[in-house]
Amino acid sequence: MFPEKILIQEAEKCSRCGACATHCPVFRELQRETYSSRGKTEVAEGLVKGTLPYSHYTEDLFSKCLLCLTCKANCPAGVDQGKLVLGIRAELAKRRGLPLSKKIAFKYLLKNRSLFEKALRAFSYLQMFAPPKADGQLRHLPFFLSAFGKGRLIPDLSKTPLRKEFPEVIPPSKGPAEMRVGFFSGCFIDFVDPSIGRSLIRVLGRHGVEVVFPKKQTCCGIPVFMSGDLENGLALLKINLEAFAASPLDAVVVGCATCGTALKESYKILVEGEGQEWKDRVAAFSAKVMDISEFLTQKVQLNRAEKRALQKVTYHDPCHLNRSQGITDQPRQVLKNLSGVTLVEMREPGRCCGGGGSFSFYNYDLSKQISRHKVEDIGKTGASTVVTGCPGCMLQLKDQLGQKDSPVEVKHLIQVVDEAGG
Repeated sequence: MFPEKILIQEAEKCSRCGACATHCPVFRELQRETYSSRGKTEVAEGLVKGTLPYSHYTEDLFSKCLLCLTCKANCPAGVDQGKLVLGIRAELAKRRGLPLSKKIAFKYLLKNRSLFEKALRAFSYLQMFAPPKADGQLRHLPFFLSAFGKGRLIPDLSKTPLRKEFPEVIPPSKGPAEMRVGFFSGCFIDFVDPSIGRSLIRVLGRHGVEVVFPKKQTCCGIPVFMSGDLENGLALLKINLEAFAASPLDAVVVGCATCGTALKESYKILVEGEGQEWKDRVAAFSAKVMDISEFLTQKVQLNRAEKRALQKVTYHDPCHLNRSQGITDQPRQVLKNLSGVTLVEMREPGRCCGGGGSFSFYNYDLSKQISRHKVEDIGKTGASTVVTGCPGCMLQLKDQLGQKDSPVEVKHLIQVVDEAGG
């Protein structure tokens, strides 16, 4: 992913001051220096220079990183530890290979949406043998994904994927089309919680936006290349760019913070070794990508429908929206513009929830330790709902709040907008 020279230069920026360590969610729980951001930087430098060997230990070490970018945000020397972690993961994948489950999913299933759906559907039937939680809402992962899960709980799959509910071109519900946008749904919204996508399409439709929903789009690829599989990550990138190339679009709207980071930032890195044509195509595509909160604050004027009931909400900043894309004000601006909604801030709204994609699957106990701080912070606000812009964070928060029998609901920003008539 990154040449050795770049990784060494990045590691050598580190002054070993330890400012990052005090903020690293993993170090704050484990209190082991090698698992801190500073420790990983030093180990990464040794691995790249050849003074340390690649081993099971280093594999475990670099798997225990949320890639939350808290370290980068608090580093006075400007070290990008994310580059180091991804660079080492790519080298580990090359040297040691990936688990069989990931190889199958990354090489075959994620590239074919129809096949992926069939595989998920087939293995999801095994959920009937896993007892639901007390609230009946969350079950264990299907057996097919048990290597990812390690006991982690997720919602049941939706009976119908979002892509099967809508045509490829969705006209606005009110008046002629004033804008035409593409909608990148991502895997979670498509297969697990289509209600997020329905809300997004409804809200855009109310504001004269025609939505193009390309059916050939697939996974954004972030679980693939963040695991070190650059070849299949690049293949997914090319599938997605081709899917959206068929229609002229004013913007590409995303309802998932993680997908947005992939499309805006990660794709540029993935094509660094490609020809100029792909670099130009990615640059043009990435420039059009907008998180739904950006689109609502920059492109439309939200409706202020009358709401009799007052809803107190708090907002959780997803790492991939906050530190990756620099989006913090826009979601709050949206919430403050809604009738019947009062925003109450947490003490640390930007603290990582401990999800981190597959991190919470492979390191579930550690993920729960990290998450407990967020759960406590949410509870102290007295809010009835915690709002966020990342389906992955929603999954983590629903799981952890549910385990504490908390009455707090978890909703996506666009769902709150839709319910408020915005």
